[in-house]
Amino acid sequence: MLNILRKCCESKRECITYVVILFWIILGIFASYYDTDFRDLAAYFISLTGFIAVYIFGETKRKSNDTSIFLRGSNSKREVLTYLMLLLWAIIGFSVIYNNGDLGGASAYFAALTPFVGSYIIGETFRENGSSQSYDQINS
Repeated sequence: MLNILRKCCESKRECITYVVILFWIILGIFASYYDTDFRDLAAYFISLTGFIAVYIFGETKRKSNDTSIFLRGSNSKREVLTYLMLLLWAIIGFSVIYNNGDLGGASAYFAALTPFVGSYIIGETFRENGSSQSYDQINS
């Protein structure tokens, strides 16, 4: 199993794609068991797409030299934040489905968060490596 994970994580974009597909399958089975409306579930997955798309764009535009979060070594801030959002999304999704809650409302919650987190990830993508300029330094 570890060798499969290492192979998958050679490309961070490919790795996150497989992780999302795995969540898609698991959450779909879970939602089916709890008789969830799949249109609501589709909207919930669409709310995740923005986070994943921005991360994949960022990793394509400026590839991180850090190791994947699944391997030993330093990790990129973009990747850590994206996987943190994926974890939060999964926890809330499973909880909403289990409690027969408002999956449409949860979708809107994550859709509203996407521009905020996406802006940070895009900013990290276009920031020069090692740059930690302050706002005043950039505007002077």
